[in-house]
Amino acid sequence: MRLSPLVLSLGLSLGASVIAGCSGGGSDPPPDADEALACMTSGRGDTYVAGLEKMGTGGQLDFHLVSANPSPPARYLNAWVVQINSMAAGVVGAPMSDASLVVTPYMPDHQHGAGDYKTKVAPMADNPGQYQLTDINTWMPGYWEITIDATAGTVQDTVVYKFCIQE
Repeated sequence: MRLSPLVLSLGLSLGASVIAGCSGGGSDPPPDADEALACMTSGRGDTYVAGLEKMGTGGQLDFHLVSANPSPPARYLNAWVVQINSMAAGVVGAPMSDASLVVTPYMPDHQHGAGDYKTKVAPMADNPGQYQLTDINTWMPGYWEITIDATAGTVQDTVVYKFCIQE
C-alpha cells in the first residue's frame, strides 16, 4: 500500500504537533505544571496544616484533617486520618465513632474525578471518631476538591477540603 505525499506529510506534521504538545513546547513548562502553579499563586484552596479543622456545611459535624501522607497532599495516592465530632450550636461535642463516610476527589476545573479508584475508609479502633482514608487519588496536578460525606445515625454532614496538587 502506497501513501500519497499529502497523507504522509499530514501524518508527520500531526505526529510532530502531538509530541511538541506533550513536551510542553521546548523550554516552556508542561501544561499540567502551569495549572498547578496558577492554582497555588491564585490563593485557591486550603493551606495544609496537620489538624486543619472545618465545620461541616450543615453545621452538624466538625472535621479535623489530623494528618496526610504525603504531607501536604500530593499527586497520586494519598492517605489521611480524619477526626469527626458532633456539633451543636457551633460547639464541638463527642467523637462520632459510628459514622459511614464517602470520600469523593473531584477536579472541578476539568469536570472529572479519580476514575475507578475508590477511597477506602476504616475506623481507627484506638481513637474514637478517627478514620483512616486511603487511596485518595489526586492523579494530576491542579486544583482538587476532596468531599467527605459523613452519616452517623440521623446526622448527615459534608466537608470539602480544597488543595492545589503539584507535580
